[in-house]
Amino acid sequence: MKWVRMLCIVLLTSASLTGAEKPKYALSLFHFNLQYVAGDFRIENRIIQQSFLPLLKLLEQRPTWRINLEIQGWAFEVLEENHPEALRLFRKLMDRKQIELTVAHYSDQFFLAYPALDMRRSIEISDQILDRLGITRSRVFVAQEIQWTPAAPVLLQGAYDVAVTSGDPHGYYRPPSPPLVRARYAGKELLVLLGGGQKELKNLRWTWAFFDDGEVFNTTDYRSDFFRVPEQEKKNIARYEKLESEGYRFITISEFVELLKNDPDYHIPDYPYVPEGTWNMKQGGPYMWMGRQRSGVETDGLTRAICYRTRGRVLLAERLVEYIEKLGQRIQQLREWLLKAWKHLLLSEVSDSSGWTPLLIEVRYTEDEAHKANLIVDTMLQNLAEPLRLNETGYLVETRSGSVQPVTQIAQRSMLPDMPPVPVFVRAESARITCKRIGDHVWMLNIAAKRPPDGTVEIAFPTARSGLIYSPPGGEDAQLEIATDTKRDPILALASGWIYLGNGMNLIKDTYVEHLAATWKREQQRLVFREEMNENEQTLNMRFYILKGRPEQGRQLANTLNVWPLYYLHTLGGKIKTRRLRPEDEPFWLPQ
Repeated sequence: MKWVRMLCIVLLTSASLTGAEKPKYALSLFHFNLQYVAGDFRIENRIIQQSFLPLLKLLEQRPTWRINLEIQGWAFEVLEENHPEALRLFRKLMDRKQIELTVAHYSDQFFLAYPALDMRRSIEISDQILDRLGITRSRVFVAQEIQWTPAAPVLLQGAYDVAVTSGDPHGYYRPPSPPLVRARYAGKELLVLLGGGQKELKNLRWTWAFFDDGEVFNTTDYRSDFFRVPEQEKKNIARYEKLESEGYRFITISEFVELLKNDPDYHIPDYPYVPEGTWNMKQGGPYMWMGRQRSGVETDGLTRAICYRTRGRVLLAERLVEYIEKLGQRIQQLREWLLKAWKHLLLSEVSDSSGWTPLLIEVRYTEDEAHKANLIVDTMLQNLAEPLRLNETGYLVETRSGSVQPVTQIAQRSMLPDMPPVPVFVRAESARITCKRIGDHVWMLNIAAKRPPDGTVEIAFPTARSGLIYSPPGGEDAQLEIATDTKRDPILALASGWIYLGNGMNLIKDTYVEHLAATWKREQQRLVFREEMNENEQTLNMRFYILKGRPEQGRQLANTLNVWPLYYLHTLGGKIKTRRLRPEDEPFWLPQ
C-alpha cells in the first residue's frame, strides 16, 4: 500500500501550502474628533494641522496604505472654511481610493441618550454637507465612543449597510464571536463587524493595523497638547511597514465585509442580544456618560436633560413651521433658522461634555450650544406670533403627528397624595419622596436625594427575575425583552425613559429633569439609577411616572412624554410661552 502513503504525503503538502498561502488583510480605522476638547477652538485647529493633515501627507507618499477615516460632518464645514489645503488633499486621496470615508453624525454625539430622530437628522445634515462638497461617504457606520445599540438595524435602515464596534461591548457581555454577524431588530437587519472578532478564519487572516483616535497616530493627545510627536508617528508607521513586510494587504472595511460575504466557508451568524454599549465597558459603558462623574465639574444627568429640553422646543418650532407653510406663508428664512437650531442642538449632544473626565469648558459647551438653539427657537416664535395670531389664542402642538390645534387653556387632572405602587430604595444622605396618583393606573413620583459624603446617590426599583422589556436607543417604536444570559448585568441608557419592570409595572423616567443610565442588578432584582455627584451638586432630583399596565402602554406613555412631547403654546403678559405637557395635564393621553 505504498501508493496510499504517498497520497497522504501529497495531500498534507497541499494542505500546508494552502495554509502558507492564506491571504492576510489589515484594516485601519482612524477616528478623528474636532470636539475632542469641545469648545476649545485652538485644539480643534491643532488637530487638523498637527494630526489630520500630516496623516494625509503620509498617505500621499504611501499609495498602498488604505484606511477607513471616520470624522463628523461638522468637521467638513470647518475644513471648507478654515483649512482648504487639507480638504484638497483629502479629496485627492478619496479619488485615489486610499480613504474610505465614514461619517456617522454631524456632531460627535452621545446618541445612545437620545431618540432615533436626533441621529437620523444628524446623518441627514451631514449628507447634505457632503453632497454640497461632492464627497461620497461609505455605507459603513462607526459612531463616537464606538457606540452600539441593539436597535441599529432600524436606526440605520437605508443609510448604512455595516456597523462597526470595538472589542466591547460584545466581549463584556458575550463569549468570542466570528467577526461578521447579522443583527436583527423590529423586522430589519444589519451586518455588524466586531472589532474584537476572531482573526484567524478558514480562508483568510486579518488584523487591525490601527483602530483608535486618529489624533494618537502622531500626537499623544493631552500629553502633547495635540502637537505632533515624531516618535509616536514613527512607532505607528513601523507597524504598517512590519505588516506590509509580512504580506498583509491593506484594504477597507467595505472590501473586507465583501470578502467575508463571498467566502463559501464563512457563514454569517445571527447576532444575539447585546445591550447598548461603548468601548471600554469595564469603565461603565453608557453609565460613564450618564452618571459616572470623575472630573469634579460634571453634571451628567442635568447635562443630558438640557439637551432633551432643547430638542423638545426645536421639534415644536419645526411643527409650527410646517403648519404655517400649509397655510401658504413664506418660510424660507424660518427653514434656515430651523437648520441652525438643529445643528446647535446636535453639537450640544456631544459626548465629551459628560465623560470621560470633561473639562469645565466641555461641560459648558453643551449649555452654550443648547442656549444658542433656544435663542433661535425664541426668534422663530416671535416671527410666528403674528401669522398664528398668538395674541388671540393658544395652541396645542403634537410634535409626532404635527397637529396644531387652537386651545384657550390647559386643565390639570386632580392628583391625590398616595403611596408609591412599588417599593423605592434610595441611597443618600437623606431623601424626600413625593407620590401622587393620576387617574386609576398612573402615579407621579418625585425624588429629591441629598448628596452623601462619598458623593454617590442611588435610586432603585424592584424588578422581576426575568421578563423585563424596553426600547433600546434609536428604537423607541418597538421593544424587546432583555436577555438574562449575558455575562454581566446590563447597563441601559433608557433613551426614551421607559422600561417594563416585569411585574405588571412600567417605569418611565422624565428625561427632561435628570437623564441617567440604569443598571439591572439581576441577582438583587433591582433596577438602579446611580450618579456620582460633585461637591457643587448637593441634591439629585428625578421624576418618574409609574404605569400599571401592558408594556406597549408604558412605551406609548414614555414616547408621548419624552420622545414626541405635546406643547402648549400661548402668550402671557405679552410674552410667548412654551409648556411641555405631562400626564397630569388633561389633553395628555392616559391608558384606560
